[in-house]
Amino acid sequence: MPLQAVVMCQCHYIVHSERDAARLNVSSKITSKALVYLIPYVLISTFQYQVAQDGLKYSSPFLLMGLRYLFAALILFAVVRSFKPILNKDTVLLSLLTCASTGFWILGLEYVSTSESAVLSYTMPLISIPMAYLVMSEKASYREWAGAAVGFLGVLVYSFVVFENRTLSTVGAILTLMNAFFWAMYTIYYRKLRDQDPTMTVATQLLFGAFVFLLLTPVGFRVNVTPVFWFDVGYLSVFSAAASFLLWNAISRLQRIGKTSTLIYATPLTVTAVQYVETPVLPPPISLIGMGLMIFGIYIARF
Repeated sequence: MPLQAVVMCQCHYIVHSERDAARLNVSSKITSKALVYLIPYVLISTFQYQVAQDGLKYSSPFLLMGLRYLFAALILFAVVRSFKPILNKDTVLLSLLTCASTGFWILGLEYVSTSESAVLSYTMPLISIPMAYLVMSEKASYREWAGAAVGFLGVLVYSFVVFENRTLSTVGAILTLMNAFFWAMYTIYYRKLRDQDPTMTVATQLLFGAFVFLLLTPVGFRVNVTPVFWFDVGYLSVFSAAASFLLWNAISRLQRIGKTSTLIYATPLTVTAVQYVETPVLPPPISLIGMGLMIFGIYIARF
C-alpha cells in the first residue's frame, strides 16, 4: 500500500475515534445530569402515592388536586419573581394533558391500592415510545424498546405478591391506565417544549391545571380540614408538584423519550429500600428477581 494511502487511512481512523470519544463524553455528561435529577424525583415519587391516598380521606379528589396545583404554581412564580404565564397552544395542551393524567390518577386511587396504582402507571414507557414517534417523529432504538419491555416485565414479576389472591377493580385499572397514557403524552410535550424556560413552563402548566381542577371542585365536594390534611396538601404541592414536575421536565429535556421513560422503573427499587430501612425484612425472592429485571431494563435502554 502506498505511503499516502496509509497516512489517509490513519487520519480517517483518528477522526472517527475522536468523534466516537466526543459522543461518549457527551452521553456520559447527559447520563450524569439525568441521575442528579432522577434521585430526588424517585425519592419524592416513593411517598407521593401514600400521601395522596391519605389526603383523599380528608378531601374530594378535585379539591385536593386543585389546591396542590395552585400552591405549587404560586411557589414557582415566586421563585422566578415574575407572573408571566406562557400563552401558546402547546403549553395549553401540555397543561390539559397533565390535568388529565393527574385527574385519572387521583380518581383511580379511590378504587385501587397505592401499589396497584404504581404498577399500572408503569405501563407509561410502553405508551410513550410509540407516541413520541407520532407526535415528534422521534424513533426509538431497538434497545429502548427492549429496555421498556424488560423493565415492565420486572414490574409485573416484582408485583406478583401484590396481585396474588386479589381482585383488581376494573374501574380503578381503567382510570390508572388512562393516567399512564396522559403521563406519557405530557412527558413527550416536555421534550417538545424543551427550548422554553422550564420553570415558567411548569408554573404555567400548574396554574392552568389549578384553574381546571378548581372548576371541577363542586363534583363530589367534601373536605375535613385538619393538620394532617394540610400536611398532605403541603407535601403534594411543594414536593410532589413544584419539585417533581420541574425534575421530570429537566430529565425529559435532556434525552430521548425512550431513555427517559424507562428511568421510572427506579422507583420500586427505592420503595423497597425504604421499606427495608423501616422494617429490616427482605422482600420475597420473586420480588428480588423483578427488581433485577427492572435494573436490567434501565441498563438495556441507556447503555
